[in-house]
Amino acid sequence: MSLPRIPSSPRNLQLPNPSLVTPNRSSRPTRRRRRISRLRQVLMGLLLVTGGIALLLVLLRLPSQLDTVLLVSTAIANLIKGLTHLGLGLLQLAGVLAVALVALVALVLLGAGLSRWMRALAPDAPSKGPGPRGQRRAAAPLDPQPLPPEFEGDPSLQWLRSLRNGDTGPPFR
Repeated sequence: MSLPRIPSSPRNLQLPNPSLVTPNRSSRPTRRRRRISRLRQVLMGLLLVTGGIALLLVLLRLPSQLDTVLLVSTAIANLIKGLTHLGLGLLQLAGVLAVALVALVALVLLGAGLSRWMRALAPDAPSKGPGPRGQRRAAAPLDPQPLPPEFEGDPSLQWLRSLRNGDTGPPFR
């Protein structure tokens, strides 16, 4: 029995060799990095420095147009208020879940109680025979061996004689 041939692809699959600890650099394709021209580097540096100075000037003018302490204190107050609202929201959600759980328990108890009432008040249905739990062991049949001669006249064994004769035995007191 031969295995079906898999169509070959234009490139062969190369699996790693576990015996080599360090990979061979010659097997990897190398890319030549393009060197950025000196003029471009100077212009990029100048642009970055100019952007940083502009942002610092804006930040220096900010206190004269805006009360920075008020801004920070308002931000902190809003943060605390938000965390308080989050805590209250989680607490309310926990309360709703607790009420839903109590309602579910009440419905389960109501259903269980009604089913017990229905079973208790319903007329007994005719039994289809004893189930696995309702099976009772039948009394072992008595062996009709004769009593030894010394017990024949004993009046305390009268119940045994009545069972041998097919009677149910003396009533229990």
